[in-house]
Amino acid sequence: MAHTPFKSVGMVGLGKMGGAMAKALITQGTKVIAFDPHLKESPIEGVQMVTTLDSLEKEAGLFVIAVKPGLVEPVLKEFQKPAIFISIAAGISHSQLVSSAPKGSICVRVMPNLPLVANRGAMGYYCEDQAVTHAERLLYGMGESVRISKESLMDTVTGLSGSGPAYVLTFLQAMAEGGLQEGLSYEEALGLAMETIEGTLVYFRELRAKDHALHPMEVRNWVTSPGGTTIHGLDALERGGFSTAVRDAIRRATERSKELGKG
Repeated sequence: MAHTPFKSVGMVGLGKMGGAMAKALITQGTKVIAFDPHLKESPIEGVQMVTTLDSLEKEAGLFVIAVKPGLVEPVLKEFQKPAIFISIAAGISHSQLVSSAPKGSICVRVMPNLPLVANRGAMGYYCEDQAVTHAERLLYGMGESVRISKESLMDTVTGLSGSGPAYVLTFLQAMAEGGLQEGLSYEEALGLAMETIEGTLVYFRELRAKDHALHPMEVRNWVTSPGGTTIHGLDALERGGFSTAVRDAIRRATERSKELGKG
């Protein structure tokens, strides 16, 4: 079955994303072996550390490359035998992975995001048909994963869901500050804002499960009464360029992802 966990996975890099993936894999019963030159001991319980890439290569047949974009190709060139390589770096193309990895290797590009830490990641991946099963097995249980049909759209995934948590947190902070400005304490405002955002998404997800064609604006209209508070608030958002600013943020982040790929 596609979601049968791997017996062992090698990790190169145990930063925020690499560490989150390692935790998720351990939860699924996968043995995780890691190499990170910046760490003497694993910060994650259950991860076995090795001191060299050579040692790591002997321990597994699938490796997650969780290093900065500029290090992906040099790291792959250090491997001696063909294997399955999963890169989570922005801007590094599938062809770059294939040309850097040992001949005969299977390569997958994945763009995860911060909620992966809580097994709620929104991840896009790109690979050839022969690698789909491997990608699905690795990502199962970590959140929502979507196979992207065109590699060029991986930059859009980066701009949307990869960078998206920062947009959401900025919106959350703005809502809390708005409540603070109007007299609530910061903790009161932040608590109400967090529950409002999370509750709305849970509710909308439940509605979409029943009617997949349901549009967010249709549900928004349910709470937007003529002449009421919500329409006045929405008017202020649009006069401030809210929707345009969000679209521009995704566009600019997408462009930056493309720039990273060009070196």
